[in-house]
Amino acid sequence: MFRSSSFKYAILAVSASAICGFFHSLPLLSAPPTQASLAAAIRGIASLQKLDGCGTASWIDLTAGRLWRSGGASLLATGQWLAVFAGWTVVALIAFTVVFALVRLLNDPRARGILFGSAVVLTLATCVPPLWETIARRGDRISDLRLVLPAELADQVRALDQAKTFANPSALAHLLLFAPNSAASVSMADSVRLSTNPAQWREGLRRAKWNAVLLSGTLGEYRPLLDHLMGSPDWHLASVTNHGFLFLYGSGLPARSLDGTFQYATDLETAVYLAQISGYYDAIRRTSDARACIERALELAPNSITVLSHAATFAAAHKRWQDAIGYSRRALARDHGLAHPKLVQALALLETGEADKAQELVDEVLPQSPDDPYTLFLSARIGRTLNDYVREAESLEKLVAIGQRAGISTANYRIYLGQAYARQSLPEPALQNYRAALNSGQLDAKQAEQVQDAINSIESKRTP
Repeated sequence: MFRSSSFKYAILAVSASAICGFFHSLPLLSAPPTQASLAAAIRGIASLQKLDGCGTASWIDLTAGRLWRSGGASLLATGQWLAVFAGWTVVALIAFTVVFALVRLLNDPRARGILFGSAVVLTLATCVPPLWETIARRGDRISDLRLVLPAELADQVRALDQAKTFANPSALAHLLLFAPNSAASVSMADSVRLSTNPAQWREGLRRAKWNAVLLSGTLGEYRPLLDHLMGSPDWHLASVTNHGFLFLYGSGLPARSLDGTFQYATDLETAVYLAQISGYYDAIRRTSDARACIERALELAPNSITVLSHAATFAAAHKRWQDAIGYSRRALARDHGLAHPKLVQALALLETGEADKAQELVDEVLPQSPDDPYTLFLSARIGRTLNDYVREAESLEKLVAIGQRAGISTANYRIYLGQAYARQSLPEPALQNYRAALNSGQLDAKQAEQVQDAINSIESKRTP
């Protein structure tokens, strides 16, 4: 009798495990690769090409890199789906094996059925969140890789004859995917260091003779270099896309703006592209272009999470704090787990005098991205506003450590950190950070004078 029941339990366990695996992998079905999969592929490709600066590659990274090399985004996406499907199926089967071992200890057939049935119900209950996510975001699904990665910019780089390309860290990582030969023009360490220091970048230019500059991703990675290139008579902006900028050496016509006839395959994809490019137009002070793009994006896809997030960012950039709060709340109403709208809303709340609420949102994001510089700096700002100088110092200490690991200047963070320690009546760490900032050589004359005054003030109070 039990042998017959065991066979039924086995069939039920395998079926429930497969269902569990399917629903947990459902959000990835027919979707482009996730950012985590792409990051793994980049580390894997860098390791296969023996390039430094992209992190240590695990066997998962190497597998992802080989999948990309063999079949590009489609094969990597298939691989990530299979990995999640197989992973959850195996985990469920292991759980059922443990339950089956417990079932064998029971003599009562009814009790065995209740225990095993409960295990099936609990396992299938774990499928509800991914199923809900799939349903909630069905209107936001995109498949065009150009909306996920700077493929358009990479194509433009590949089309250049004898290009020696400088790229900021994010752009350099993506070049490994699309144009690995172009990625050899600069090391990751130099990319990190030079992207935020135009003076050092010009020294590197004299040696490397770059004739193209690719800037993509978060503006904070390359804002100083972008401003330098925009004002340089030796370079011209050849292209603006939804993922960044391409500058070419020499004179040339500036990149044309998108017109009102621009169209992708669907209204949603068109809206996402327009929302993405609006931020890059705004970064180079083409505000009318940025506004036209974000307004058309909202007309085409008013409920898109991506569009609402970019609309919130645009509003915040122009200090329209209530609009930023409104757009971010609409995005979070559709997916409360999104980090970016939370940070935009936190900034807007901080600027409108609701620092306590801003802190709650930042505290929700920090566990997801504990080393994100923007999140940490916003946390430090909130701490200062709330007179929580311990929190401010902790966030700034992390920022200094991150900057030191990346090889970039931490002078400004050191100044704020010195102030945070001074407000806690801790003269030694305050002086240590002030002096580190002063000795960095990164301060202008006014900043150096202010820091020296702060040092003198602390030392005068310590003199008997």
